[in-house]
Amino acid sequence: MTGNAESPEIELKLREVCNRIGANYRDARYALAHGMVPSGVRDEPGRGKHRVFNYHQAFWLAILLKLKAAGIQPRLAAEMATWSERVKGFAVNAMYDWRFSPFDGKYETDQQWFLEVGDGQFVRIMTDANPSRQGIVDVSGWVHMDAQTLRKDAKPTVIIRIDLSRLANQLRVKSEIQGTLFGP
Repeated sequence: MTGNAESPEIELKLREVCNRIGANYRDARYALAHGMVPSGVRDEPGRGKHRVFNYHQAFWLAILLKLKAAGIQPRLAAEMATWSERVKGFAVNAMYDWRFSPFDGKYETDQQWFLEVGDGQFVRIMTDANPSRQGIVDVSGWVHMDAQTLRKDAKPTVIIRIDLSRLANQLRVKSEIQGTLFGP
């Protein structure tokens, strides 16, 4: 582990990410070989060198792999993983759940956080952490992924949901190799 105590950086190998989330290692290698690579990770690590992932990259990759395993096309899964990064704006910046910022390695939460994609073109964030409302509510509204505009008229027929809080918990397991928790 490197970095400061507030936001320590980790180095986690691909196989360890796959083991923690129950993803197929070959599928992960395939996705990486075909350009679905988290920002900051080299497309080609070089012969005999393993890619290593920090918190942000590992969580992005975990989302991609879970969606791919569920049958989502890899390009759409990568787009959904990138859109998931907006959860920090509601959890931390809006003070709904300041402990939950999975792209920063802060995986602890008592709340539920979801990313939903409607009809493969709209995206929104859902949570039960909104202090003003009970139950799981839409905190972002449907946003058109390409135009990046709020679409109040969106009424998708098919909605795909990924449980970001559950996925963060899967990544937050004790690593026997490192002997530390991945995530606080």
